[in-house]
Amino acid sequence: MKLINIFFTLLIILFSNILHAGSHQASLVKEDFDKAIKHVEKMRYFDAFQIFSDLAKKSVPEAQYNLALLYSNGLGAPKNYKLSLYWSWQAHLNDHETALERVTATYDLINEDLRNTVAQLIIDELLVTAAAGDKASPLKLGKTYLGLFVEAQNQPAYLWLSISQAYGDETASALLDQAATQLTLEEVLAQQEEAHKKFQEIIENN
Repeated sequence: MKLINIFFTLLIILFSNILHAGSHQASLVKEDFDKAIKHVEKMRYFDAFQIFSDLAKKSVPEAQYNLALLYSNGLGAPKNYKLSLYWSWQAHLNDHETALERVTATYDLINEDLRNTVAQLIIDELLVTAAAGDKASPLKLGKTYLGLFVEAQNQPAYLWLSISQAYGDETASALLDQAATQLTLEEVLAQQEEAHKKFQEIIENN
């Protein structure tokens, strides 16, 4: 019972963050989130899982984080550390304040191969949305290449962070510098050329 109470407290605290969004859509999200919380109160974890899963797929970071918690604790669905890491990282990419702590905690529960598998899965998804012109995806790609793989993938990170910076995302600059410090001048110049080609390709196709 103590574990359940702690888990429920985490859900309540996380829920307060969702109110920042505003708008009719945010109101609907809040309504669904309320339903999930009530399910958790009554230990109906499967029902809570269904709601969090739907909201997580709509990129609601609080739902993504809570879905990761459910997977990690085997509540609402069988315990699955791979999916817990997947949704924790998605929450992190969507600026959830404490998701990175959950990501780090999950590293101790899986092996390096599985960590890289999750990273590649997220990369593959983001490459599709980036190619479709989504301006948030290049930064997410850069963060994932640098932060989720066991060994940072600095060259593709530099490429996508360059595109993110070109879109005007100021947060990309520091990460771009971080990646550059791990590359030779030749590698930097090569990735600048690749970034230019990729950027033009995205613009032309969208």
